[in-house]
Amino acid sequence: MIRLFLGVFTVVLTVNISFGQRTEEHEHCNCIDKIDKITPKLHGHFERKCNGILIEKGEFVNGLKNGAWITYSRKGKLIRKINYDNGLLHGNVEMFDTKGQPKLIGQFEKGKKIGKWIYYTDKARILCEGNFDNNKPIETWTINDKKGKKPVIVYDFNAKKHLLKDTAPLHKNSEVVQNYNTEEWFILFSPDKTYSSKSQPIGGYSFANYMFIELVEVPDNFWDTYLYQKYKVSFKITADNEVTFNSNLFTGEVPDNHLELTFLAVTNPASKIKNIEFSNLQMKLIDIKIKEALSLMPPWIYYEQTDIDLYLHYVINQNLQRK
Repeated sequence: MIRLFLGVFTVVLTVNISFGQRTEEHEHCNCIDKIDKITPKLHGHFERKCNGILIEKGEFVNGLKNGAWITYSRKGKLIRKINYDNGLLHGNVEMFDTKGQPKLIGQFEKGKKIGKWIYYTDKARILCEGNFDNNKPIETWTINDKKGKKPVIVYDFNAKKHLLKDTAPLHKNSEVVQNYNTEEWFILFSPDKTYSSKSQPIGGYSFANYMFIELVEVPDNFWDTYLYQKYKVSFKITADNEVTFNSNLFTGEVPDNHLELTFLAVTNPASKIKNIEFSNLQMKLIDIKIKEALSLMPPWIYYEQTDIDLYLHYVINQNLQRK
């Protein structure tokens, strides 16, 4: 048993290792993580319980997610079910809010998006919908207004043209947003910047940022803590609008005239925030979740530009200038 005492607050991480299984106890959130093996790669059954309630379960095979990964809210409500096959998204994707209403319905086949994809508003109206064929968006894709009542963007991928082009939904600065993992609310801060490129996400970068915020998680163990993860995400867009990407942690200086996606959440006043030194397991898990959210995003529209780099900030209770 190893006990680490860290930070201004008394923070205890208890690690138990027996018969090859690893258990991490997080006293700041009353959560316990169990996994069969963590070295040399994550392997075997993973399970998280918080306050005795099952929060997440799934399987790793040689460092890769495999089979069904299921996530529940702090109160035990199903909020996410995503399927993998040796690290590739494969099968149905289902996300729900805390009322049991759908947030996303889609499907993958060996890492490629297929079939009908529908993204929903917080009132279970359709926010964005369209079809994929072997990871390529096809036919007409529609983005509705934030209430899901009327179309604001309609793009015909077969004809390669907009049928309607208005302003897509976006999150306002200081907007209050619910985190489905904890069933609590946070204040969202959005930098006052606009971005553009030749090839770009359907609805533009502001809508892409909106969708990333809707799709990414803040797990219980990161709620009311400090965290700043910065990534360089390199996208490749083909002439038929198929998108692939690589995402890596980035510690250097961000270049001038760069493109960004930003998730910046303030969960509580500073007096309630805990300074935690997260384990390697916790950081690996959040990296996987951020890449998963990027994989669930709506399509891009190709126009002359094949390679695009952007910088992604995933920030909880920190200032963007702190790192």
